[in-house]
Amino acid sequence: MFLYFAGDREATRIIDSGRRAGGLFTCEVVMAEFYYKTCEKFGRDVAELRSISIRKSGIVVEPIEEKLTNIAATFRCTNRAKLSLADSYVIALCKLNGAQLITTDSLLKELNPNQTTLLKVPRK
Repeated sequence: MFLYFAGDREATRIIDSGRRAGGLFTCEVVMAEFYYKTCEKFGRDVAELRSISIRKSGIVVEPIEEKLTNIAATFRCTNRAKLSLADSYVIALCKLNGAQLITTDSLLKELNPNQTTLLKVPRK
């Protein structure tokens, strides 16, 4: 989502395409991490505005529920040295929904190769 808000063309194309198809998902743990990282870099007002923008954009923000938590916890347990809890949840969400993960994190592509599209971070 950071690349989308930065105006990256590829991220914008993917998100716009997913929005038209009605198939964009995230979850509350990822939203919390996104808010935190945005707040840390740009301040609370920007974090709040971006959070509201995501929630009103048509992206489905899944609540934390038992099935999702169990999948995330199992994935984290088997990859604990490599993976954060937020990353575990996003992979679990993709597995649960049969969705494609869009990320800039090559580790997530390595751990979830069949359901992940890796975007390159543009160099300045």
